[in-house]
Amino acid sequence: MKNSIPIHDITDPDLFQQIVAEYFRCLKNEKQDFHISDIDVDDTGIGCDNGCDILVDFHFEDAIGKHTHRWVVECKSQKRAVGNKDINTNNLYSILDSNKASGYLLVCKSDASSQLKKLLKDNDKLKAVIWNGAQLWRKLIASESLLKSFFPKYYKENFIINNAKVDFENAFEQFEKQIEE
Repeated sequence: MKNSIPIHDITDPDLFQQIVAEYFRCLKNEKQDFHISDIDVDDTGIGCDNGCDILVDFHFEDAIGKHTHRWVVECKSQKRAVGNKDINTNNLYSILDSNKASGYLLVCKSDASSQLKKLLKDNDKLKAVIWNGAQLWRKLIASESLLKSFFPKYYKENFIINNAKVDFENAFEQFEKQIEE
């Protein structure tokens, strides 16, 4: 796979997990279009985690009360596609149950195999989502603080020197105006 995005250069799985956890933390402080009243992120640390690298609680508030949705997040930073043997597919329900979670997010530096995607998609009883490297990068690039912290070379070259941030913001404003018209 061509190293077209900076996350493909990450070789440390702990750093990859740290970046994913920080993405969720940044959602609290940066402008986003979700209706979230608060976010709690528990990065479970390094080592054996039984399929739970990060726990993310999204707190929502509506006219009746507050609600929480908890996700188990598993991060896989290998270069090859993540397959069934790489995650504990037989115990996903018990992982969710033991963490009192209602959803499972698999974040891959590369991608998931077609067999794993089909297995998770075809399971109506399991709320499972997969983000591949390109999807994660699209989320990370929206956070200037993440780019500054974890991808300083990319930030300097693309946001400072080439003024990509301004170009992106201008393109987004033009897109919003087209939608309004």
